[in-house]
Amino acid sequence: MRPPRSARARVVALSTLLTAAAGLTVFGMAQAQTPPPDERGEVSRTPDGRAILHRRLPTAAGARGQGPIFLYDPVRGGSLPRELLRDGQSLPTPRRDTTPAGGEAVYAEAGVLPADGRGPDDPAPSTPEPTPTPPDADPDAPPAPPASPARVDPRRLSTDAVNPDRATQMEGRLDYHAVFDPSIVPFKRNRAFDGVGADYTLQLRPSTLTELRPVGNQVDAGREVFWGSLLVDGRAGVDVPLPSVSPDSRILSAETVPDVGVRFFKDGADNYYVRAATDGRFRLVFVMDAPTRYFGRELPTNATLRDVPRDMQPAVPDAVGRAARTFASTLGVSARTPYDVLVGKLVAYFRAFEPGDPPASTEDIYLDLATGRKGVCRHRTFALVVTALGLGLPARYVYNEAHVFAELWVPGDEPGWLRVDLGGGAEELVVHAGQDKVRHRPRTRDPFDRPDAYARQIAGDQAAGAMRTQGMPPATRRRPGTPPAEPSGDDGLASRLSRLLDARVRRAVPDQRRPPTRTSLSADASLLYRGDKVELTGQVVDNVGRPVTQGQVQLLLVDDEGRAVALLGVTALGADGRYAAELALPDDQRPGRYDLVAEFTGTPAHGPSVSD
Repeated sequence: MRPPRSARARVVALSTLLTAAAGLTVFGMAQAQTPPPDERGEVSRTPDGRAILHRRLPTAAGARGQGPIFLYDPVRGGSLPRELLRDGQSLPTPRRDTTPAGGEAVYAEAGVLPADGRGPDDPAPSTPEPTPTPPDADPDAPPAPPASPARVDPRRLSTDAVNPDRATQMEGRLDYHAVFDPSIVPFKRNRAFDGVGADYTLQLRPSTLTELRPVGNQVDAGREVFWGSLLVDGRAGVDVPLPSVSPDSRILSAETVPDVGVRFFKDGADNYYVRAATDGRFRLVFVMDAPTRYFGRELPTNATLRDVPRDMQPAVPDAVGRAARTFASTLGVSARTPYDVLVGKLVAYFRAFEPGDPPASTEDIYLDLATGRKGVCRHRTFALVVTALGLGLPARYVYNEAHVFAELWVPGDEPGWLRVDLGGGAEELVVHAGQDKVRHRPRTRDPFDRPDAYARQIAGDQAAGAMRTQGMPPATRRRPGTPPAEPSGDDGLASRLSRLLDARVRRAVPDQRRPPTRTSLSADASLLYRGDKVELTGQVVDNVGRPVTQGQVQLLLVDDEGRAVALLGVTALGADGRYAAELALPDDQRPGRYDLVAEFTGTPAHGPSVSD
């Protein structure tokens, strides 16, 4: 039996999509009514054999029981799909117009700018309060000069270098503009630097641009798919920095509104660009993928920095290399240290930084910051990247308008870049245009230790080290009109059981006079075609966790309105309170999104219960 998927399985009896003259039409593909699939088993066709209605796509390798990522692809090629599905959730096509959403920014050659066209250093438009005149002021004195406008955070600019600073105190408000769905807040890649100068300036090493051609709507094993949507102020033939999900992302398909010709490029540090054929503002909607292991993976235990390919080995000024090696020795690591130990110690050390007064100043700002253990995201990442480069480990300093994080190269059997967050320190993070998106959740936890300073920052779902957040994308997308989840406890259970009653399925009635029980459910798949089989397992325990060894569990298909629309089967409990069943979705089940629910019907000694 394959490992169970989750405590609550989300099932899709797959709707199929066909683009027609009248718009988007939804079909249900009952197996008995359609011709068999083609030789690869991927494609079903209409009864006349002409139109491709849906495509079955591969399951991501090494997903540890996670459901596959599916991409609706009625017409394979460069045109946008109509919907993405991830882990049973629907991600519809972003809106396609040039009207800025609330708080939305514009991407231009200079960087991330306000949608109203102000320059990067212009103050926000406002009506200042009049300054009261002191009673003893000279009425003939000239007026006081206006206050200097607040300079925008340099992280919003698109530059080819960044200098370290000593402003290590906690930051105030940070503003992040959500572009991708699922949202990777706060880890959007606006700009990455891959080199360091003799004065510790982080630089973009010289490289040539490589053109990226959309590869078509395909989902390869081990990769995840994201919508991208942003406003662009284009100039004919000018490269505008384009945010990305990962350094190894591909562009699958793209459209612009209005329809302008665009081309895509990236440089040696995997910064992405879009080049328009004409001047003017347009909305770019695109599908971008990323390798799953970029977000989290196990580190190789049999690799060292000697396994880094020769063409990737960083070149740093001699003085920088000596300083980095000297500092690394104080942590007990060197270029000869096994890779997992080396990187683990570096990340744990820099994650333990906290905002505070700047360290004492010497002539070496790198050593001041690295040994002082004070600073926010940009100081931690700067010091980590310089140390890594000095030891010979490819590393990048990556930033967006709200956060700075690192990328480290992982050698070994499955080489590639790994995103590394070191935390930060700010009073508030405000996310713009995030509420219509769903939050991305890495499938694998990052492999690094979480010292207390870092653990406190990420507690309570904080991001970028902010003490509080506004506008964070929800963890799941709730369909319009769906009521919030019921409260827990007996009242919630009774309400839920009552709502789930359906004439076609006989249901157990909650009984508060009998001791309560708990029922669990796991499924081995989250996305199913009609007629597909699914393995269901679970256990029933009493209120103190002891197995319930008598009774039956009925397995139901429940729609979004809470109605039990099908009884898939009934199974008996074993001596350990567990049950297992392999059941098939009905061939005539209407396509849609459903919950699988296990319901223990109760015994004279134990009350009924429903899986969460």
